[in-house]
Amino acid sequence: MDLAGEGIFVALAAVMAGLGQLWFWRLRLGEERTIWLGCAALVAAGTAVMALSILLVVIFPEGVFPWVQTLVLAILAIFFIFLLMFPIVLVVTLIATGIRLVRSEGRSLRNMLSLGLGCAMVAYVAIWPFVRSALSDVPVFGNVFDFIFGFAALLIALLGTVFAFYTVAGVVVQWPHRHRRYDAVVVLGAALMEDGTVTPLLANRVKRGIELWHLHPEAKLIMSGGQGADELQPESHAMRAFALAQGVPEDAVLVEDRSANTRENLAFTERLREQEELTSEGRLLVVSDDYHVFRALLITRTLGIAADGAGSKVRLYFALNALVREWVAYVDLKRAFFMRLSGTVLVLYTAFYLLTAFA
Repeated sequence: MDLAGEGIFVALAAVMAGLGQLWFWRLRLGEERTIWLGCAALVAAGTAVMALSILLVVIFPEGVFPWVQTLVLAILAIFFIFLLMFPIVLVVTLIATGIRLVRSEGRSLRNMLSLGLGCAMVAYVAIWPFVRSALSDVPVFGNVFDFIFGFAALLIALLGTVFAFYTVAGVVVQWPHRHRRYDAVVVLGAALMEDGTVTPLLANRVKRGIELWHLHPEAKLIMSGGQGADELQPESHAMRAFALAQGVPEDAVLVEDRSANTRENLAFTERLREQEELTSEGRLLVVSDDYHVFRALLITRTLGIAADGAGSKVRLYFALNALVREWVAYVDLKRAFFMRLSGTVLVLYTAFYLLTAFA
């Protein structure tokens, strides 16, 4: 390639990387409560890696600095190996952590989600093609079965892509905005122990909330959670007692004790902020388990609440199972969108199938 060609190639790579970064940071610094944040993060990372590799190759021609060529190849190899290995690592991790969760927590349906998803992914790759091939040869109904399997495969691929965007966005959205002001830090409640005290999981949430409150001492620390049918007291009261035992002053803690789910946690907390006149300047900082934060933030967007989020760490074997549960809840939250998406895919796939069948 001549010098002019190299210049055009570098310029195109730089433009792609620049657009990728612009898209990502526009969402990150603006309205980041969307799964498109995950897509933008992946695009920004991919285009940056490609642009850097191209730039190194052009600046350091082959034979001048051989180690640079090796470095570029290593960067590209690591990037693409990660992309190729990610599905395999995900399946193995889902199954391994699912088995551990079932052994430690019992065989409830909730605890078998990650194990079931991992086994379903294996079946999709190892068994699905043979079943589809066998049914496609059935007289009369073979084409119908082939159509159904093809549409299902396309829908699964789309849902898997959106799930990847959701997962990445859920990580990125928890990166701290260090220069933002918060007038309240709300810790979302969870089930209590039989004696009415906080569980280790909920204690970690409260500790994370206290940690963030120390970074924003001008804010109020709000404990949000009502009383379940099998609980001795409202979750927020137990959380408040735990926070006071950790040295938080009484006048820094508020309680919201009427909510029964995440949406009510946030809606009733917003009403409490309005009553306490805490909504004039800052935002709300939502604290929950790391796998739950993103969906909570999506709900704050539907409620019109300016909010950011931060998560407390959860053991991997529990977090992955809970992430699958959160994904199911997200699909339900966006049910209308996924219905429209499925309908659009069905129409397009039907048209494509008919065109190829009669071509």
